[in-house]
Amino acid sequence: MRRRSASTRWAALVGVALAVVSCLCGAARSEAAQTTALAVQVGAPARAVHGSDGREHVDYDLVISNAFTVPARLDSLRVFGDGRPVLTLKGRRLADQTLTLADAPSKGTVPVSSTVKTLVDVALPRSFGRRAPRRLTERLRYAVAPDAPGRTIIASTVVRGPTVRVDRRPPVRIASPLYGPGWLDSSGCCDDPTSEHRTLLLPADGSFRTAEMFAIDWIRETRGSFYTGDGSKVTDWPGFGAPIHAVAPGIVVRAINDRPEVPPFTSTADNPTLHGPGDYGGNGVVERIAPGRYAVYLHLQTGSVDVKVGQRIRTGRVLGLLGNTGNTTGPHLHFGIQNGPNILTSDSVPFEIGSFTIQGKGELGEKAGTIRVVGPPRRATLSEPLIRSVYTFSP
Repeated sequence: MRRRSASTRWAALVGVALAVVSCLCGAARSEAAQTTALAVQVGAPARAVHGSDGREHVDYDLVISNAFTVPARLDSLRVFGDGRPVLTLKGRRLADQTLTLADAPSKGTVPVSSTVKTLVDVALPRSFGRRAPRRLTERLRYAVAPDAPGRTIIASTVVRGPTVRVDRRPPVRIASPLYGPGWLDSSGCCDDPTSEHRTLLLPADGSFRTAEMFAIDWIRETRGSFYTGDGSKVTDWPGFGAPIHAVAPGIVVRAINDRPEVPPFTSTADNPTLHGPGDYGGNGVVERIAPGRYAVYLHLQTGSVDVKVGQRIRTGRVLGLLGNTGNTTGPHLHFGIQNGPNILTSDSVPFEIGSFTIQGKGELGEKAGTIRVVGPPRRATLSEPLIRSVYTFSP
């Protein structure tokens, strides 16, 4: 076999490298496409919901991969809705919104041969009303060391992100699964990189799923406390035993009732009840409420689930009692709407509750297990309750 010269081999290698980098940047295909160090793709479809702050929110994740020889620093991300600028992230805020796939802080840097995710929450001005753009596009600016090996192969430090189509299916309108005052949205949508629900991006069958993006963890507070004493018993928590109500008429497709209660403050690593993915929800109910729409009610009290698979139920029916089963550190209700019956491999979708009262923003107190509710109460209609506020719901 004839040996190629060194110059020929180098030209071939450069050609392969250019082809690889160009393919990675295929999100912005045009005659003017340029080589970049980073590739950007969408983690899950963009979906819109009207938040309890009176603004329309569009949420999705960008997955950013570094195919270059050195780390890349993210400088700014601009998002455009139907061609109009609707969001700019840069500096500390961009760094805070960018995490590793395992939810660790990235410090705004994409390491070599690594992937991060940037959480995108477009909170549209109130002038938009309940209208969301049909399409979103992005411009991501980054920097790499000027003396990096192979730096001359990189033509641009601006990545034109993919065109993201906003899901046009409207949020599901439902009743509340909980009644009464003092319900804190402790983990939910939208613009909070500390929310475990918002940050979860889980691979399943070769693609990403956002199983909890719009789901809510409800914890009850009374007189400014989540629990009495040291909170070490489930009965110390005022939410424990609260009735859980069906949010819409539907058919039960899953009901689990025999999982044991977990002591409060048990970490995932120390939880003896977690043997596989199916254990994370503990006791719970999954209800089909519309084609491709499933209501999930999780972490219910052992022995309290009062419905069976195949049973038709009406809005308001008591399904069970709030408990502390599955992957949980304290009694709460995990509630959400998904596009499939499987809790971890379906995508979370937005919902809107007809009418409720926002008691105020929740601010954690200096003493463990305490909270201050700040701000005058106000009414909200046809909205999704947003994270870190306390709410009152009526039947």
